[in-house]
Amino acid sequence: MLKQLTGPLSQKEKSLKELYSLIIEHGPVSKSDLIKYTGMRQTTCSRLIDELLDMSLIVESGYGESSGGRKPLMYDIKEDASYVIGIDVSRTYTKVLLMNLRLTVLDEANLRMNETSTPAFTTDFISSQIQHMLNKFQLTPDQILGAGIGTIGPLDREKGMILNPIQFPSSGWQNVPITELLSEKLQLHTQLDYGANTALLAEYHQEPFKKYKNVVHVIKGTGTRTAMIMDGRLIRGTDKVGMLGQGHMIVDLHGRKCICGSNGCVNAYSSIVAMKEDILASLGQGAPSIITEWTKDSKDIDFEDICRAVNEHDPLVTRIVKNAAYYAGVGLTNLARVLFPDVIILSGPTYTRMNLFYEVVTETAANRCKNLYSDQEIIFTRGQLGENASAIGAGRMVIDHYLTDHTMA
Repeated sequence: MLKQLTGPLSQKEKSLKELYSLIIEHGPVSKSDLIKYTGMRQTTCSRLIDELLDMSLIVESGYGESSGGRKPLMYDIKEDASYVIGIDVSRTYTKVLLMNLRLTVLDEANLRMNETSTPAFTTDFISSQIQHMLNKFQLTPDQILGAGIGTIGPLDREKGMILNPIQFPSSGWQNVPITELLSEKLQLHTQLDYGANTALLAEYHQEPFKKYKNVVHVIKGTGTRTAMIMDGRLIRGTDKVGMLGQGHMIVDLHGRKCICGSNGCVNAYSSIVAMKEDILASLGQGAPSIITEWTKDSKDIDFEDICRAVNEHDPLVTRIVKNAAYYAGVGLTNLARVLFPDVIILSGPTYTRMNLFYEVVTETAANRCKNLYSDQEIIFTRGQLGENASAIGAGRMVIDHYLTDHTMA
């Protein structure tokens, strides 16, 4: 198991870990390519490959394409040598995934977050679902490398704590030591990061994106979360962002008041909350809308209603969503003009559930960036992994933890 390559390591064990890391990144891969990547002598590389085979960490996976001579034997990781748990905790749902080492999703559980979803209730759900998955697949805790958690901020990642998130559907989410709570329940190594970071980590390893050096990922819903890879490295940034989080780039100096106290923040115009407030204000002034036919009290409208009204081309809701998307596009333009990314991945409910929102945002940003990207257009995409991205990336974070040189606690 991969746990064999943790703790204080000899030089040979470090070489084994290096070789395994390359196979997990490039596999299936030939011995000649591994020699090229590592600079090892052929005899050394052959001996280490044999050891990884004996440890049941890799397998022979057939033959590759011939470049003129004999077809090369290919090597790949043994994907069921260990397993990982990926967890995504957001304001709308908690997701739990069981994955193998190729991050193939084997099982999934979802909890819709509401006023009852306290930290105790949520962690009980997570631990019970993981136990159910282990029983279902006849796995023992020793076969699980650990559990990764991607969540909203602000966080204290060093202490494994969720600090004081706003607009959470239930109470009690202040200063929650979530890694400690789950590691005690699960008896597993557990680690924490922002969900935007773990989502980007997962997406970046997908074939369309890993060839690029600079990628930005924006998750938009109740709030706005941003992650970035610069020069091929995930920039984890700081935990100094307060409870109001990201999304407070100014897009209108004299604009409406934001919850952060400033005027004209992008969140004040383009969040789900802002769109609902704009709809309610227009309805209060007597504007007609199909949305009033679906609820006795218009204050009860939710995001599902907004999506439905847009899809049914309701003039009022369509106008408000377009306006929100315009401001989000301006904010995205500012981000692009600072970071110059090759790719911007847009996810979260406002981008994935409303084509109109996504189209207006990307058109606005593309037009405003046109002069800066004269020889290459910026690529906009919704990504490959959908709502599973954050949890899949949390699982990858655990694997990456075992492939680094630090000593396991």
